[in-house]
Amino acid sequence: MTGKNTDLNLLLIFDAIMVERNVTRAADRVEISQSSASKDLTQLRILFGDPLFLRTRRGVVPTHKALEVAEDVRRAIQALNNLSKARGEFEPQTAQVEFNIGATDYVSFVLLPKLLEKLTSSAPSTRITIHDIDQLPAEEMLLSSKVDLVLSSAASVSFPLYRQELFRDNYVCVSRKNHPAIKKNFTLAQFLACRHLGMPGQNGGRERVLPDVMRQMELSRDVAIYLPHLLSVPPMLIATNLVMMLASRVAEAFAAAYPIKIYKHPLRLGDFGVYQLWHERTHRSQSHQWLRALIKSTSDET
Repeated sequence: MTGKNTDLNLLLIFDAIMVERNVTRAADRVEISQSSASKDLTQLRILFGDPLFLRTRRGVVPTHKALEVAEDVRRAIQALNNLSKARGEFEPQTAQVEFNIGATDYVSFVLLPKLLEKLTSSAPSTRITIHDIDQLPAEEMLLSSKVDLVLSSAASVSFPLYRQELFRDNYVCVSRKNHPAIKKNFTLAQFLACRHLGMPGQNGGRERVLPDVMRQMELSRDVAIYLPHLLSVPPMLIATNLVMMLASRVAEAFAAAYPIKIYKHPLRLGDFGVYQLWHERTHRSQSHQWLRALIKSTSDET
């Protein structure tokens, strides 16, 4: 592929398909028709000499070639955007910019409502797309340019990724109020005797704090049902005698709205940090620096 054959619109549709993994949604993202997006994709395939994206039942998946050039394409688009702004200061009140954020279900619940409230007032034309990170590691989402920023309890990262701690939390146990098997103090014996509601990786797909601690202590628990999302937790707890481990901030929000009781966890699980992670490609971007500062100030107030 040579520069003289490259149309900026082709780069935009390539990047949109890379992010959305769906041609129809990619067309909506860059505000063109699906037929135009399909024609652009055909031209891209000719220019690169590669299929670039292969169809699946859920959309498309990138080929190895597409993954190889994705970051260069994103950098080229960012460079052209920077040139068009003539190095002017980022003005959130008038800026029309879209941010792609990867977040766990837990972080979405705890942080995003307050963040959206601030964005609505300080940057009314800003658009946010949240991507579930349970299926892909945070590092892979950033390195593949699927997202601009990740909010999670990721382990330490190295260049070209950056990480900043936002807040810390810990785990507690919850059940419906007046649980017949739980006395004032929730003991380890009671914890093991109860049936449990499980949510694997509620704070990230690779989180295994409780299973690892129980394995080390040669303990086991009876899990009656596993749930994928937080939304169904309160009605499940209220309707049954199940108990569940939850992050403290989520448990407090549920207990404030539902007849749910919080107990100190009988096992020593320790606390955990929640971080924002980003790639070198957005490290000096004025709009992304502004967003990261807003997220940090929001987390400090949460």
